[in-house]
Amino acid sequence: MADDSSKGLKDNIIKGPWKRVKTVSMAQTQKLSEDMMFCDDVAESVMIPMIHNLAENGVDIKTDMFVQEIGFMNEVIKSMMYRHLGYPHPMQTLIQNMMSTKVESVEDIYATFDHELLKKMTKKMEDINKEPKDDK
Repeated sequence: MADDSSKGLKDNIIKGPWKRVKTVSMAQTQKLSEDMMFCDDVAESVMIPMIHNLAENGVDIKTDMFVQEIGFMNEVIKSMMYRHLGYPHPMQTLIQNMMSTKVESVEDIYATFDHELLKKMTKKMEDINKEPKDDK
């Protein structure tokens, strides 16, 4: 049987200082989970009628391209909901960079899309995707 005495423990003790670990309460975790489910539910409630409407108007909703586009739009809806609830979403940065607003009067606010910036971004993305990948 091994010796359970404290003899030799002095050499095995590692002294701090230790950083405080940020603890997240169950209530915070529960709220975050509920908020994310709420965002998903709202996005779904917006997207499903839109998909049905597009299909009724002759849009082929079974193509890979449509699935990509609708997935993108779903993320835009989630991004709006995240912002509304005070959470960050990567799509928010993209939207802020791609869209600008102009106020004509108190009632009239116009949003414009930066097509030139999008062209530059997609060209850069295509160049990055064409680069050979390192197989590590």
